[in-house]
Amino acid sequence: MRQAGTRELFDYWNRLRGERGAPERSEIDLAAIRGLLADIFMLEVDAGHRFPFLMSGSRVNALFCAEQKARSFLDLWPRHEVHNIAAVLLTVIDAACPVVAAIDARPEGYANADLEILFLPLRHTGYAQARILGIMTAAAKPSWLGLLAVEQLKLRSLRAIDETAPPAGGVSGPLQGLGSPERRGHLRIFEGGK
Repeated sequence: MRQAGTRELFDYWNRLRGERGAPERSEIDLAAIRGLLADIFMLEVDAGHRFPFLMSGSRVNALFCAEQKARSFLDLWPRHEVHNIAAVLLTVIDAACPVVAAIDARPEGYANADLEILFLPLRHTGYAQARILGIMTAAAKPSWLGLLAVEQLKLRSLRAIDETAPPAGGVSGPLQGLGSPERRGHLRIFEGGK
């Protein structure tokens, strides 16, 4: 994790979860992470696996020049990456495995903004696979933020955060060159390559 906000949210989430795979949604105190709220989002794990936004901070909305609530997270990606992004989100919840991603984002004709996205699993009303808490932070504020909409996000790399695996184990190492995942127990295995 390269961004201070990403590390701060991860540390907060990790303290809340303790020895569990993920904390409860009700344990998240927005006042405790108020300095991060502009960059935070929450996704619902719906039956159709479209992962709609339940909430999105002002800087997340500014990237797309629109409120993201109820929009599918998958709509932010090129069609050829949608299956892989959905598989990553399912891995986050199925394996209670935080994942950090490096992303490029830009309006057409402008320089890329270097973004970092962290995906964290949350329990909700006792269900383990219910919510994903995330943060989307930029290395530097792009001059076009809030003025021009990012058309689609472009994935550069993914990494499962192995140091947080619950005692029973979890996914670790890079998730690169994603292909169709193979399911093994509670894990999703991705083909290697670029």
